Amino acid sequence: MKKYSWKSAGFDVDVQTVGEELEEIERQGEITAEHVLEYAERHKNSELHKCFEWDDKEASRKYRLVQASQIICSISVEIKEEPKVKQRVYFSVKSSESNSRVFKNINNILENDDEYKQLIEKAKIEFDSCKDKYETLLNKEDLKEIIFEIYRKI
Repeated sequence: MKKYSWKSAGFDVDVQTVGEELEEIERQGEITAEHVLEYAERHKNSELHKCFEWDDKEASRKYRLVQASQIICSISVEIKEEPKVKQRVYFSVKSSESNSRVFKNINNILENDDEYKQLIEKAKIEFDSCKDKYETLLNKEDLKEIIFEIYRKI
C-alpha cells in the first residue's frame, strides 16, 4: 500500500484517505482540478470535500479550482528507500487524448515517451529559470560550483 503525505501546504485532513480518493478519480479518467472538485462536490463525506472552502461568500468556483490544484500538487508518496524520500505523485502534462493540460501520475508519465519528454522540457525550463535568477546575483564561478555540486549529488 502506498503511504501518502503532504509535500507542502498540508490540509487538516487524513492525507492517506485523500491519496486513495485521488487514486479513485484517476481510475475513472484524467486527474484535473475540475474532476477533483466535482468528486468533492458529489462526495460530501469525503476527506477531499473537507479540503475546500464551500461558503460562496468566502470563495468562488474559480478559487475552489485553485484549491483542487493545490491538493494535487501537494500530495506526495513515500518511496521505499533509505533515507525515505517523498515524491510528488501528480504532474501537469498536455494530454494527447483531450489536448489540454491534465495532472497525471508520475508512473504513467514515465511509461509514455511524449509525456516524459514534456517532463524533461519542464525540468529544463525550471533549471534555466533558477540559473537566470541567480546569474545576476552571484558571480559565475560560484554559480558554476553550485551547479556542479548539484550534479555530483545526482
